[in-house]
This record gives sequence, structure tokens and C-alpha cells, in this order.
Amino acid sequence: MQHYQDKYFEQDKNSILRAAQGFVEPQLLKRWVEVAYKTYMLLENPLGLEDAFIIKLKGIKEYDYEFLQELYEILSAIYRYERGNNQLEIIWDGRSHYEVYAEAWQEEFDNWIKYFCSKPEVYRSILKACILRQGMNNKFLYYAIRRVILGHFNLKITRTKMLKAA
Repeated sequence: MQHYQDKYFEQDKNSILRAAQGFVEPQLLKRWVEVAYKTYMLLENPLGLEDAFIIKLKGIKEYDYEFLQELYEILSAIYRYERGNNQLEIIWDGRSHYEVYAEAWQEEFDNWIKYFCSKPEVYRSILKACILRQGMNNKFLYYAIRRVILGHFNLKITRTKMLKAA
């Protein structure tokens, strides 16, 4: 996983937003897997039948979230890109910028993952990589999800930049 050098001032909006995104990452990764699991059960097993596979799936309680970390970073960067300015707003309710940005990010992330998990290539990939941990080449699954995300936002990622696709 490649990290890009920060080009923000310490109290710049993007710096605070990035810190807030990092703080809530573990709970949002967990939520992403849960949404993928629920979507799978709803769309692929609407009658709630319990065959050997579903019983095995329900028996798994420990998930691997590492697979989603880089995808989370991409979504985080897209969010910062879309919220392009770096001006701090005046917050009148007594909360910190950090709290406000973390809350807004979580709301948008929830909306995005609900949409993305409606796509079979996303929820099935998450199921295979995070829950079943099938020991297969997860890069294929990663690129399937990445393609859906970047296609949705009409973006392209180069080695150092995120660009609007032509």
C-alpha cells in the first residue's frame, strides 16, 4: 500500500478530515463487511434457506478487514477531493471540526457502501476476501471493487494523482 506525502497545513480542513477518517476507519470497515453480508443474504438467499454454505457463513465470527483498507483510502481520498476547499467552517453547536467532519464522512460513507454493496461484484468479493478468506488471489477481487468505485465517480488513479476520466 502506497501513502502519499501530506501537502496540507496542520490545521487545514483536509488535514483534520484525514485524521477523522483514520480514526473512524476500523468501525467503518466493519460496517462495510456487515452491509455486504446483509446484502448477500437479502439478494442471494431471500427465503432465508440454510444449506451447508449458509450455515458455514453464519458460523464465521472473525472477519479480515485488511482487504478493504486500500479501498477505504480510495473512498476517503475521493471524499476529500469532492469537498475540495480547505477552509474551516464556523461551527455553532459547540462540536469540534474533527467531530463534524467525522460525522459527515460516516454518513456519506454509509450511503456509498449501501450503493456499492448493491453490486454483486462488490458484495461477493467482500464475502470471499473478508469473511470466507478463501486464500485466493485477492488482487482480482480488489480490482473488481476498485473498478466499480472509480467508474461510479468517473475517476482514474495514476501513480501520484486522482483524475476525472475523459
